[in-house]
Amino acid sequence: MGMIQKILNTEETSYSSNLNIEHVKNRIEGLLEHKTLRISGKLTSKNEFTVYDKFNVIGWNMPNLRRKSAYIKGNLKQKETGTLIKLTAKPNAILPIFATLAFVGGVLIAFMALSIAKDDKFLLILGFTFVVFGIVYYPLSTFFRNRLRNKIVKYLGLIKE
Repeated sequence: MGMIQKILNTEETSYSSNLNIEHVKNRIEGLLEHKTLRISGKLTSKNEFTVYDKFNVIGWNMPNLRRKSAYIKGNLKQKETGTLIKLTAKPNAILPIFATLAFVGGVLIAFMALSIAKDDKFLLILGFTFVVFGIVYYPLSTFFRNRLRNKIVKYLGLIKE
């Protein structure tokens, strides 16, 4: 896994199911129609599907901007004994990018406040606030990613490879 995927908090995992590929597709369609799970998505091609959480983490509406908290892309492949499902789960990219930039920016601002502006407590508080945002938002992105993945794995009855 590359450095960019680590920063973006992307996770790729393979699962297996004892069901054949058609039964897995039917379960995915049933999953998408399930109202209490608060997820949505679609079968994008013959052996691929996408699923996302309905929870918005970005409030404003802007074209081509993903607003949901987490996304999963899945690939299905038939095996002799069942189906192999490769899931690529990732949170909304804004969360880990903001967390990383906020942490680095907060450290830089706090360093400037301590070295250059020794009497300026505002810069020090601002720097530590950004550090706290960075510390909170990255685990929050992991939480959203894992929550969506766990819903999919539990509902489809998948076994980790």
